[in-house]
Amino acid sequence: MLTTDLEDGKQLHFLLGYVAELELEIDRLRRRDQFLQHAARDYIERTLVQCHNEDRKLSLARRLELIADGCSRLSELLYDITEPPGYHPAFDQVVVIPVRPLVDQIFRWQRRLSGVPKAVLRLELDREFIEWFPARFRQVIDNLVAHSLRHRNEENGEVRLGIELITRTDDYELRFTDNGQGFTDTMLDGNSRSTNQAAKTRSASLGGGLAVVKYMVEQCCGTVTVSRGDKHGSSVVVMLPRYGMDDRVEA
Repeated sequence: MLTTDLEDGKQLHFLLGYVAELELEIDRLRRRDQFLQHAARDYIERTLVQCHNEDRKLSLARRLELIADGCSRLSELLYDITEPPGYHPAFDQVVVIPVRPLVDQIFRWQRRLSGVPKAVLRLELDREFIEWFPARFRQVIDNLVAHSLRHRNEENGEVRLGIELITRTDDYELRFTDNGQGFTDTMLDGNSRSTNQAAKTRSASLGGGLAVVKYMVEQCCGTVTVSRGDKHGSSVVVMLPRYGMDDRVEA
């Protein structure tokens, strides 16, 4: 009887974690679609204004130019939110992930959400593909990029973010550095504790990007090390254990 209860408890723990991850992904897609709907509505309204504009000081050629400019901006937005191919298999299945297009897409999108279109990304990869859990990997990148851009320091001038991938025998090492506000003592203390419950992860999705990262990485037996950067900014080192193509996350 005790053995059965333990097995049921493990299955329930695994199920809650899986549900929490699905909620994170649904929340991300919902925010993306809301942003797109707002942008499309704004473009349509501006286009209608130009179509019905009776101001003779504005020539037809100029109105068409404004419409075309708005169409170009909307097209750029659609490009920025386009998901890289091969991203949506099951959460617990290892696949080959093309790192550069995924990171570039996440960075372009987070620049829009954060309102810093001129932020600069320095991406250094010792390999272009890794074998890992695609949805988890995306959440890790997405939350850390969002954290850096959200906690930028305008006094430092240009907003810069660096991401480095180093392949080791048993791990993938991801290094995130920025020139932002850095981490306060409260943030460092709070993120030194493991976030390993589904309920905590759900609440973390509302702003605790680092907690989400720790939850997903530690569930896969990885580690997250957070520290202040040199003089300004912050540094996050994520160690992701290497897995085979047939591996899955177990409870």
